[in-house]
Amino acid sequence: MRLTRFLAIPLVMLFILACGLTNGIQQAATQLPGILTGAPTVLGAMETVGAAQSSSNCSSTTPTSGGLGISLDTIKTVLQITNQFTFTDGTVDGQTASTATLTSTAAASFQDIANGFSAVFIGDPCNIGKITVTIPRTDQQATVDQGMGLVTILFAGFLPPGAHIPFITWLTQEYAAVPVGGQQQTTIGAMQFTLQRSQTEMVLDIVPAQ
Repeated sequence: MRLTRFLAIPLVMLFILACGLTNGIQQAATQLPGILTGAPTVLGAMETVGAAQSSSNCSSTTPTSGGLGISLDTIKTVLQITNQFTFTDGTVDGQTASTATLTSTAAASFQDIANGFSAVFIGDPCNIGKITVTIPRTDQQATVDQGMGLVTILFAGFLPPGAHIPFITWLTQEYAAVPVGGQQQTTIGAMQFTLQRSQTEMVLDIVPAQ
């Protein structure tokens, strides 16, 4: 069961790497929905086990209402098994938060965006209320390709299966197209995604849909 739980993650990662980080991630992100569609059993099993772990670890408390429906334990378990992310716990604006950064192994693969990347999971650990992902972005195509690839890997393991394909499709369409100072927003299921670009970075915010 433990093996089945994480099969979808290496599947995503190996496909992206096989396409080439600098020239193929955009193509990979475009074709990835087909791969995910072809593995619904794996994704379903992964979500089921993730939900079971969340319930087990948070059974002694009542999760805060109005969150994203994802526990921090589930996020950490899924992401740490890839050996691509490491976590630091703390607070943001007085709320519990945990920040994921890249391991040295992942940094070597995503060298154009490794310095400055972070994914912050904010709010009740049993029901995360906000996710903020910051990714360096310049005019170099490598930062676009690597950024989309990394975000795809980041969310492949814990977004609800029904949200994977719409999210990846939207990301592929909008990531490279957002101008400096601009933003794009979409709602998928119970989540609202906002992608913003500055001179030096892309910021993806995920909050509960209103």
